[in-house]
Amino acid sequence: MKFTKQLFALTLLFGLSLTVKSQQKESLDVGTLDTYLNAIHLKKGFNGEIFVAKGNNIIFQKTVGMASYENSVKLKNGAKYRIASITKTFTGTLIAIAQEEQKLNVQDKASGYLNGLSPKFKNITIEQLLYHTSGLPHNEGIKDYWQTKSKLQTTREQAIEEINTLDLLFESGSQMQYSSLGYYLLASILENVYKNSFENILRDKILNKLQMTETGIVDNLKIIPQMASGYHLVTDDSLVVAPYRNYSMLKGAGDMYSTTTDLLKWNNSFFSNSLLSEKSKEIVFAKTTNSKSKNGNSYGYGWYLNSDIPKKFYHGGGTWGYSTFTSIYADNDKTSIIILSNVSTLPITNIASDVEKIVFGKPFQMPSIEKVSEKPIDLEMYIGEFITEENKMVLNIIKAENSLYAKLGENPPFEIYPKGNHQFFGKKVEIEFTFAVNDINVVTGLTANGMGKSFQFKKDNK
Repeated sequence: MKFTKQLFALTLLFGLSLTVKSQQKESLDVGTLDTYLNAIHLKKGFNGEIFVAKGNNIIFQKTVGMASYENSVKLKNGAKYRIASITKTFTGTLIAIAQEEQKLNVQDKASGYLNGLSPKFKNITIEQLLYHTSGLPHNEGIKDYWQTKSKLQTTREQAIEEINTLDLLFESGSQMQYSSLGYYLLASILENVYKNSFENILRDKILNKLQMTETGIVDNLKIIPQMASGYHLVTDDSLVVAPYRNYSMLKGAGDMYSTTTDLLKWNNSFFSNSLLSEKSKEIVFAKTTNSKSKNGNSYGYGWYLNSDIPKKFYHGGGTWGYSTFTSIYADNDKTSIIILSNVSTLPITNIASDVEKIVFGKPFQMPSIEKVSEKPIDLEMYIGEFITEENKMVLNIIKAENSLYAKLGENPPFEIYPKGNHQFFGKKVEIEFTFAVNDINVVTGLTANGMGKSFQFKKDNK
């Protein structure tokens, strides 16, 4: 699921990078990972588990935050999380298994395996669904998806009816557009060729064979032991209970839960022939011409294929209440990095990038933790509208309940905290404000700084 990361709106508008260079580490520093985990908990609101292994050897596993804020229960290693789009890695492999078993051929038209699919999709192949090159939109292409339909229990017939209302974004096979709806159709194809439910196919073909006993399908009515409660990070740096979402229309695309240790079994399965032959594994991770995402990385059978690091395979996931990431580095000691969080709208890809840098000794800078000044301060003097001369950006400084908030244009406000000497900072938005004050202690403007960039604002005294 793709969220609009409103929390980072100001940072994005300023064009700021989330990582900068530092001294290069020569080897894995567990202490640095530990410090980083606590830093992103305080700085970015991360709750969850960071897990690093080489083959079956776990070299870092630590959890921070709460499994339940309502009941004051801390997270522990081994908690379950909804893994969202990491589900696609399982669906892609199930398709490869089905092809090995001659249940289907990925070059076949998908419509030949699906009853009721509109004739306008007749040229889409199974492989195009795998590669996200079918032309189908993502979930939000469905009318009123977020407002209504994402909350409804939906049968396969109803889901296909919704998909039939859509138009292709481009000619099938010509380019890539990420689409969970395509993976829903793949799961439905599996159900048809095996004459069984996706859940049972997953259990029989993968979970039981790998002894992944802590992994399964999300059921909105089922109580799942050790499942971490989901929370949503909002723009005032606080958490709320994650909005409700029904997972019936995410079958095969985002409807699984798991643990870090079970996902390690999953990652390591690709270093053996326990599920797939060598030939099929090559197909799963093969790069193709038209399946490149906007960042230049290709897409295989449910996995992104990194363009910079050879044999790095990865996938992230996001849904209400959860942010997840898993990656395999086949040529780097069979390393796995797995990050699971019970908070949504986290910058999970950036967090994973930071962890990767620590693990492989790349240039890295630890997120700074600012201290809030405890000295009495007159917040009223900072309130007002501030404008840049160059491009007329408007920044409002607002007071509410004895706190200050910054609001750029139409973006949501976020809280800023005093650090002394007329300076304020955002805890999770990487911005610092320094207010200019004249001889009579009146604010005349401010400077916004972050990651090497600076913007000057003048106060509008109208």
